[in-house]
Amino acid sequence: MRTCPHCDSTTGKRRHPSSYDMQASQIVFAGLDLQPGDVFLDAGCGLGEYALEAARRVGPAGMVHAFDVDTGCIKDLASQAAALGLSHLHAAVADITRPLPLPDASVTVGLLGTVLHIPAVTRAMATVFTEMRRVLRPEGRLGVVECNQHFFHGPPLPLRLAAGRITRELESCGFQSLGTTDMGYNYLSLYRKMTP
Repeated sequence: MRTCPHCDSTTGKRRHPSSYDMQASQIVFAGLDLQPGDVFLDAGCGLGEYALEAARRVGPAGMVHAFDVDTGCIKDLASQAAALGLSHLHAAVADITRPLPLPDASVTVGLLGTVLHIPAVTRAMATVFTEMRRVLRPEGRLGVVECNQHFFHGPPLPLRLAAGRITRELESCGFQSLGTTDMGYNYLSLYRKMTP
């Protein structure tokens, strides 16, 4: 089982900053355009900062699902959500390279935040994107945050994925590109699920 690179798998506590700290999160959330009552999926949530902020934005009428393979990260996120009264944040251990434990067309907005460059996820990108398409509602939106290739901070340069490659893969899985925003260390690419 893979572990979250930002957490101690025993305690679930932060070892070093996550990608959430690498850019102004308001840019990401402006692009995701979450509304009260939306259902948000943070696939590969790690420490869960995006999930926590999303839970505040969708409010108790909405729902946030946060999945990661690291049990420590998920336990810590669930504890934080409970302490903050965010009972509509559901944190669960799940491998995003396998079928997601969600019904078809149940998610309004999904996020893949700096997880696609992880080798096991890169190898399973087609499966990941097909599953994201399955769980998104018609016209549902997907945000992808990944590390730019022109900064040394972040994962090893050979592992980084250009936005164009991700767009080509997503288009082949039934998504339409809505554009890419350069955020410095990272970029945000947005997509819409196409309906037949």
